[in-house]
This record gives sequence, C-alpha cells and structure tokens, in this order.
Amino acid sequence: MVYVNGLRAGADALFARSGGLYPPSSVLTSWPRPNYANPETRGWAVPIVLIALLTFTFIVYSARMWARLMVAKNAGLDDLLMSIAMILVVGSTVAVILGIRTYGFQWHAWDQTPQTLITTRQITLAIEILYLESTTLIKISILCFYQRITNGSISKVFVYWVWASITSVVCYSVIFAFVITFSYTPVEAYWHLFDVSWRLRNELKGFNEGAVIVSVGVIGTLQDFFICALPIILVWNLQIPRRQKAALIGIFGMGLLTCVCGIMRTYYAIYIYNYTYDITWYAFYGWIWTALEADLGVICASAPALKVFFRRYFNFPANRSGNSGSGGRKTSAYNKARLWNPAGKSNMGSGRRETDIVPMDAIKVSTRHLVTIEDRDEVLSQASDKSTRNLTALPSAHLMDKSEPSQWVGCRTVCAAIRPDSQGSSRNKSWDSDIERYAESD
Repeated sequence: MVYVNGLRAGADALFARSGGLYPPSSVLTSWPRPNYANPETRGWAVPIVLIALLTFTFIVYSARMWARLMVAKNAGLDDLLMSIAMILVVGSTVAVILGIRTYGFQWHAWDQTPQTLITTRQITLAIEILYLESTTLIKISILCFYQRITNGSISKVFVYWVWASITSVVCYSVIFAFVITFSYTPVEAYWHLFDVSWRLRNELKGFNEGAVIVSVGVIGTLQDFFICALPIILVWNLQIPRRQKAALIGIFGMGLLTCVCGIMRTYYAIYIYNYTYDITWYAFYGWIWTALEADLGVICASAPALKVFFRRYFNFPANRSGNSGSGGRKTSAYNKARLWNPAGKSNMGSGRRETDIVPMDAIKVSTRHLVTIEDRDEVLSQASDKSTRNLTALPSAHLMDKSEPSQWVGCRTVCAAIRPDSQGSSRNKSWDSDIERYAESD
C-alpha cells in the first residue's frame, strides 16, 4: 500500500517508471504550456461509431427478446440477466462517449483544466464499475444458456464446469467492484486525486491502481476465452454432420471477438499505467475497446436466439440436409422419413399423394428417452398435421378387412402395409420394424 500525503510527495521515488498517474518533475517541465483556448481535440468520428454500434446492439437485443418472448415463448433466466446487462451496457457506452467528448479524455494531460482533472477521474470510476458489472452479467447469462440447452442430455461434468464458471465470474465481479470502489480512502479521494486544493486539506491512502485495472482486464479476458471454449469443445466431440458442427462452432466462436477487445483494453491499461504520462490522451483508445467489448458481448450472446427470429420474419428455410458419415454424402432427412399412401388417396383431403413426405427429422430423443417435436418448418408441419395423426390412431374396423384397399394396419411403430409392386398390382407385405428404418430400405 502506498501512502500519499501531498500531490508530489515521494512521487519520483515511488513511481520510478516511464508512465503512470504521477509524472516526475522532469516530465512536467517538458510539457508545453496549457492551452485552454484552443487545445488539440479528438473529433466526433469515434463517438458517432459508438452511437451507431449501441443502436445496432439494442436492435439485436430487441430481436432476441422478441424471439424468446413472442415467437418461441421460452424466455428464461439468461434473458432476464441479459436485460439487466443491457441497461448497464447502455450506461457504460454513454459514459465512454461523454468521457471522450466532454469530461476531458479528448485532450492531452497538459491541457486539462482544474475541472476536468476531477471529471476525468469521476467518469473513469463510473466506466470501470459499469463495464465490470455489465460484462459479468453477460457472462453469467451465456453460462445459464449453456446450462439450459444441455440440461438432461449432456454429461454432468460439463454442467459442473458451467456452475464452476458462474461461481468464478460472480466472485471476480464482487471482489474487483469492491477493490475499485475503495482503491482510495476516503472514497472521494478517487476523483480528487489531482485536485490540488482538496489534496492540501486532506490525507489519503491508496492501492496500486494500475495493478488493479490490469488485473481486471487479464482475468476478465481469460474468463472470456474459457467461456467460449466450453461449447466449442463440446460440439467438436458430437457425432453430428460437419456442416452443422461448423455452424455451431461459428456461433459460439463469435465470443472470441470479445476476447480480442479484452486483449486490446488490457494492452492500453498496461500502456497508460507504465509507458506514458499523457494518460488522458491514450486512455481514449482504452475506452473505445471497453465500449466495444460490452456491445459485442450482447451481440454474440444473442446470436443463437436470432435464428428463430429470422426464420419467422424473413422466411429463412430450415436446414434439411446434412452429411452422412465420413464420406460427406448429403442425404435428405425428408426422404429418409417418407410415409406413402399406396392407394394414392389423400391423407388430408387436400390432394397429398404417395410422393408426399412427412418431416420425421423433427423428432428428437434425448438421453432420458424424452420425445420432443421441433418445429422445423411451420408451414409444412401444419400441412402434414392430419396425416401424421394416423401414426397414433387405432385401426378402424373396415381396415382389418383384407378385401379393402391397402392402408396402414396396426399402430404406432410396428406396421404392416400393402404396397403396389412395379407392375401396378398389389401384394401383401408385412414387417416388424421401425417406420424410419423401413423408409430407408425403400
């Protein structure tokens, strides 16, 4: 712990490095005279880009929530956490924009006014806390999403890793929020650090602020890498078509963009506290990466939910094909699940013939033997609803009469049917097999 009794007390000895909060006398004398009338100033380009990115982030978040609440109707804890995080992300981005346009980070250190020497520190504390808490909620939201999609179908080891990650992120947030807030005693000393009149009347104690901020960046980035790696490792080991595997890895791998932002933010934190004394001018870049990381975190976390949104409102077709085995031969899941009517009669009363197909690839069985139906194509699913009811309907009395035209006889999965041969005549063909297996052998 470093004890500072005056603005310049022991600065040269205690902070003997080429950068940081306390420039030595030799550096101060080398700076140009303050220019309060017309100082060198950052332009509006970056604030405009950040405003546009924040707008896009809010649109993506809104599409996510609409898909979960109105389309799929399966909103969960991850959506609640993301909603809270979005409020903090808006606050964090707005704070960054104010900092680099109004509160002093648009100027060099030697052009700071007595007022901006205070406001730069106030906005710094606000950005750090908002960034820390918003990214924490985003990470927990992603981890809760992992837990929800893997519940009941993935090994317990993966679930344990998810819970361990949630615990780690929560501890990281609580500890560093406390340390940053109480970096100086009293607390108001944080933003009065360069206020000469206040410092002459008060005594303060302070931690090594640079070490704290760099630690936040390093640990946060490592957590981002681990959270991105969890589902990628899981998907990599799944026995699924290569195209589907690549798509899933791509969706979850989008989180690596936030890792890049975290690396750049950590780099500028190290540079500011160790390699330059013009901290306000170079902190400008660090704040840009801070805002980008929070916004991209929301966008990447919302990517999986956007598939439902785009399929509903932009008529994106469902993926009905995949790779079969190692040979990469594409086969249609629809052809594998054909159900035909040998008599040529309509199953629905709407003209469906023996070439009509039923999307049986929508049936999904988990490891706990729970059968669920995924709405792979709403139009086709609704159109084939009546025909698929025959799978579970009890046979009618007239169907048991062998003189009647060939129809399904039996129920559920064991079937016997009469199928026309290539000459157009009919002959009996009974079997005891699964419907899908018979369809494949057809």
